[in-house]
Amino acid sequence: MDSSSANGPSGFPERTLLSRENELWAFIENAAVALHWMGEDGTIVWANKAELKLLGYSRAEYVGHNIVEFHVDEPMIQDILRRLKNKKRVSAWKARLRSKDGSIRYVLIDSSVYRENDRFIHTQCVTLDIGEQKKSVEVQQRLAAIVESSDDAIISKDLNGVIQSWNSGAERIFGYTAEEIVGRHIMMLAAPGRADEIPDILGRLARGERVDHYETQRQTKDGRIVTLSLTVSPIRDETGAIIGASKVARDVTERHHHEEALRQVNTALNRSNSDLQYFAHSASHDLQEPLRMVAIYGELLRQEFSGKLGPAGDEYIACIIRGALRMDQLLKDLRAYAIASTSGNEPAEEFDANAILQKALANLKAAIKDSGASITSTPLPRIRIRDFQLEQLFQNLIGNAIRYRGSEPLEIRVAAVLEENEWLFSITDNGIGIDPQYKEQIFKLFARLHSVSEHPGTGLGLAICQRIIERTGGRIWVESEPGRGSTFFFTIPREIK
Repeated sequence: MDSSSANGPSGFPERTLLSRENELWAFIENAAVALHWMGEDGTIVWANKAELKLLGYSRAEYVGHNIVEFHVDEPMIQDILRRLKNKKRVSAWKARLRSKDGSIRYVLIDSSVYRENDRFIHTQCVTLDIGEQKKSVEVQQRLAAIVESSDDAIISKDLNGVIQSWNSGAERIFGYTAEEIVGRHIMMLAAPGRADEIPDILGRLARGERVDHYETQRQTKDGRIVTLSLTVSPIRDETGAIIGASKVARDVTERHHHEEALRQVNTALNRSNSDLQYFAHSASHDLQEPLRMVAIYGELLRQEFSGKLGPAGDEYIACIIRGALRMDQLLKDLRAYAIASTSGNEPAEEFDANAILQKALANLKAAIKDSGASITSTPLPRIRIRDFQLEQLFQNLIGNAIRYRGSEPLEIRVAAVLEENEWLFSITDNGIGIDPQYKEQIFKLFARLHSVSEHPGTGLGLAICQRIIERTGGRIWVESEPGRGSTFFFTIPREIK
């Protein structure tokens, strides 16, 4: 028997009508495409598994309900129903459906009406989920907006160096519009002496290499030379083949100008520091020698002629000697200030602050004895600082407390506590105090709140203290009120920079 005799005219095996209907129903029920039917009034009369899965409803929650319940935009579905009743077909109609979990599904709807004897039986609707596609489009739109609004030049080119895209940042930096430059070779941007770089970069990109933060120069439309930082990456197609390059160019011309200005300032500062060191050396040697001669001969005059020149003559000689000694102290303080300002940045050794405090107190022994000062301290830490500088800090601040003591017996307390990553030192006295309005002024060079006759000094002690602390990366300040004493605070980092 011929095998074809068991087949129908279409070539498929002959089956009963019921068998074919069951097969067709099974096919559309399990199809991956979302399908549903609805009656003329919008009531859903059937939906396949894909439709129910798309929206998350059970069959009972969906079939038998009006389609309006599931559409976000009711006027839209009413318009669709009108079109279908008027024998029109709906194709690729964008709509928003509400899922069971409250999320919104973006879909395309294709719908037509199945009729018998021109009577509306039900619609035949296909629902296509375009949520991922919409997200992809939105991402592309956002990326395009970011590229277009960037201040950096973002350019794409093929492997031959022909420019394919050009954003507004590129137009701002180079002066060319996209219409003027897209389709032209990237070499037109090469600065004099830099043309060889471009083929080399293109070759690296063709090998799949990336160029990161490469600084170079390019020429703008009006002939200016700009300094750029380039990041260039290969562009690959869906097969992974390299087909071009994307380039981000940041204009760093202004930064380079600032860096050059900073280099010039640093050079001038180094030169100034050298001059200051020379002056400090001169002040400690060359200028102090004639002052010593003035003081010595002034003392000889007093010994030889004391009482012989009358009261006025004795006063003149005394003024000469006081002036010479004060100038000598001023030069010593200037030298100390210069040393504090120009000390190198090499790491300091670690010293015991207790031992350094005792050295400072030994230097002030005579002043402490004359003032009757009582000086106490808490245990002090080991810190990294140049020992002579910490000694000078203690000596200047304690010396100030002695100099500006009041009528009450003088009490001075030195303390230190650890706060996070720095040591906080304090030197507290019960002296005459300082008006808060002057708490910044007293740290300036030659700043004095009292006359030399009231309280002798050069006005450099606190300026030296401030410069020493600044060089360590710390801070110094005072808290005080007139008649209620003062507390000078300074911080020293646990690790000196």
